[in-house]
Amino acid sequence: MSGNLLYIPYTVILIICLAVIGLIINIKCKRSLNKYLIVSIPIFVLIQFYFWNLDFNYYVKSYLFPDNSYECDYYSEDGDIIIPLPKRTVFQGKQDVCSPFFLTYVNQDYFLEFYQNEVIAMKINGEVQNYKFVEKKNSKGFEIELPNGFEVYIFISSDSEVSQKGSISIEVKKDLKKPS
Repeated sequence: MSGNLLYIPYTVILIICLAVIGLIINIKCKRSLNKYLIVSIPIFVLIQFYFWNLDFNYYVKSYLFPDNSYECDYYSEDGDIIIPLPKRTVFQGKQDVCSPFFLTYVNQDYFLEFYQNEVIAMKINGEVQNYKFVEKKNSKGFEIELPNGFEVYIFISSDSEVSQKGSISIEVKKDLKKPS
């Protein structure tokens, strides 16, 4: 369940609007009501399913409105820290803060290959000073050192290596050993 209480009045208003439109169609011509119901009820159910089922919501967003990059200017005085994200990745968290949590519909192999290529390209461009692959108990990813002294940790956690769904966490830390 989605958990947004504003969906309740939205659902009630949508039902009232559908009923009013149905009454208008019924008054004007009785034959069109069946066609209206055949079209409007499945659309209504899909819309409600989208708003009330969080997994379905993320799945649809991953196709229609995926996030392409993690951007946060909170950490750096030099400008934004911009990290590209794999295809079909959806933001989880609050928009007004640098939330590091994303849901992705790619497997671990694609994720690792994507960031391997991105980090190499960023290193050639001078955006990355150093990087290394890290494997933890439940996740795999990269530790990346930026020229401005920040360290970025990008990890994917999924149920299995072949799972087509995983959780991406991005953590940005200031390296205290290096002078800024």
